[in-house]
Amino acid sequence: MNDPHSRWPHRWLNSKARPYHSTIAGTGIISANKINAGEIIAGLGGSMVHRSQIKKYQEEMGHVGVQVDDDFFIVPTTREELERNGVFNHSCEPNVGYATSVTLRAIKDIEPEQELVFDYAFSETSFETFSCNCKTASCRKTISPDDWKKPEIQQKYRDFYSPYLQKKLK
Repeated sequence: MNDPHSRWPHRWLNSKARPYHSTIAGTGIISANKINAGEIIAGLGGSMVHRSQIKKYQEEMGHVGVQVDDDFFIVPTTREELERNGVFNHSCEPNVGYATSVTLRAIKDIEPEQELVFDYAFSETSFETFSCNCKTASCRKTISPDDWKKPEIQQKYRDFYSPYLQKKLK
């Protein structure tokens, strides 16, 4: 029997999107066709990494994957997987948010050739503060692991937070 890892990918990307070279952070994802609001864009999977190991993983692979719990992250398994599916970069004006803990959906209609981006405040509580490179009108300039707590972000995007963070808000 073939190895299931080679038969079924760990991640799924809607055919209306494709990886590309992003001006935000190198590898990214761009819309190839119009994507309608609410449409599922990606299914996220891979390996489960414990919080105690995530810095080591990120040193090797970069800041990729998603936090699904205080202590766990689902992350891509290989560099080839990243190149084949791209990564969703951070933007302070996101067009992608969570549908479930492992699926992402369009927040609004997305026209062709727009980068698909989400706000790290939607799911991340464990990363080093960094300077934002999104260059949007509402850029926060500095992105921190506590941004999910900001009332202005919650008010606008709470429905697109990961289930992990939505539970913390209750």
